[in-house]
Amino acid sequence: MQAEREARLAGVLSIVGNTLLTALKIGFGIAANAQVLVADGLHNFADLGASFAVAIGVKVAHVPADFEHPYGHQKAESVAQKIVGILLLLAGIEILYQSSLSVFSGDAAVPGMLSAYIAAGSIVVKEALYRYNHHAALRARSKALAASAVDHRLDAITSVVALAGILLARYFAPVFDPLLAGVVSLFVVYSGWQLVNHAVADLMDRFDDRAMLEALRGVARGVRGVVAVSGIRGRYMGAEVLIDLEIAVPGEYTVREGHYVATTVKEAIMQSRPEVVAVHVHVNPEGE
Repeated sequence: MQAEREARLAGVLSIVGNTLLTALKIGFGIAANAQVLVADGLHNFADLGASFAVAIGVKVAHVPADFEHPYGHQKAESVAQKIVGILLLLAGIEILYQSSLSVFSGDAAVPGMLSAYIAAGSIVVKEALYRYNHHAALRARSKALAASAVDHRLDAITSVVALAGILLARYFAPVFDPLLAGVVSLFVVYSGWQLVNHAVADLMDRFDDRAMLEALRGVARGVRGVVAVSGIRGRYMGAEVLIDLEIAVPGEYTVREGHYVATTVKEAIMQSRPEVVAVHVHVNPEGE
């Protein structure tokens, strides 16, 4: 499947890109006394672990359903999202701690110019990875890849901040280096919190797409033999959606006729929204 191949390639590119950037930023950041670049490198180190988590999550999510997992393994992507978020939170807190020490101790050094070139190159690489991951996420309808794409865009922004910190520290005051390293840490912490929050919501089956539910209610009502739709619920399984609903049919319908109406409702809903992969329809007689 083309979308799945693109998703896996996006994961591989993310791992390769983050490995190179982590090594370059931390190595040259230490050599050039650029604390903000080291902080950005630690962010990429967290991303490296996150990229492995996303790659594993995407792979596991495509494993077919089995006896122990009758609904499939799609929630592996939400687990991967949560790992990404936790890693980012930990990295952000560490960056904030280290930069605060440098600011209050007053021992910030002037960073070397090479660190500015590394930061500028990181902006280009991270923006390219964002665009590829975003495209692959849309094609594969992958939440884990979408989270990874957002993280790449955030990395590009933090690299802009890192570049600004290096240049300000070189041409104005060295304290700008740890100060903007602290700013980078706030971006990282916020990103991690957002990812953890979304992952927990998915794992707890939060479904807030009311517009979709109302649209599917309308589809069900449009099926011949449906008198009313008394309840409809949805939940995510990775990028896919499962729907449960109750319909009322005329009381004089036989079991066979009620079953036919329920099957027609199921087919109509799944044809109307490709992300809906399973529909459970409970049939009630009119008035009960």
